[in-house]
Amino acid sequence: MPGPIFETGERVTLRTTEDEDAEFLATHSNDPRIRNPMTLVGPTNLDEQREHIGSDGDGAQFLVCVEGDDTGYDERFVEDGVEPIGFVMFFHVNERAGNGEVAYWLSPAAHGEGYSTEAVSLVLDYAFGSRRLHRMEARALSTNEASRGLLESLGFREEGVSRDAKFVRGEYVDVHDYGLLADEWFDGDD
Repeated sequence: MPGPIFETGERVTLRTTEDEDAEFLATHSNDPRIRNPMTLVGPTNLDEQREHIGSDGDGAQFLVCVEGDDTGYDERFVEDGVEPIGFVMFFHVNERAGNGEVAYWLSPAAHGEGYSTEAVSLVLDYAFGSRRLHRMEARALSTNEASRGLLESLGFREEGVSRDAKFVRGEYVDVHDYGLLADEWFDGDD
């Protein structure tokens, strides 16, 4: 069962990750539709997932959840009307420099509903507002147009391309590097 609510959006909640969430995380992070775009080498088992929970250093990690009538993507993980549908985190936090990196994934069954955009927005609000970070970074494979589109829709600017930086499904692909400054994020709230 996901932990307590940390942030609430219009349709999703961000909840703390708990040891009991390792099965959800392992099931989904081993799914090639998630693993390959995230360039996870895999496989990860329950023990490895449990070790990863809470091991983000100065960052934060959350389950992206839907509640009430919005559930129904994977009934195996619904408990008390709460269903985890994804994961979002920020990490590589350097408090002195005021920066960090955001990463996210969503269950393929929940793709296309706008949940990732809302979840990443909540994390950015927290990182820039409560944590007072100045800059957030993100990366996306050239083959992951949905993720690149999400970042750009949130105001991230493409800052560079690392050519042939990852090996995915038998081929080298480019990695696009993105950045977003706190002022840009808050100016977009008009």
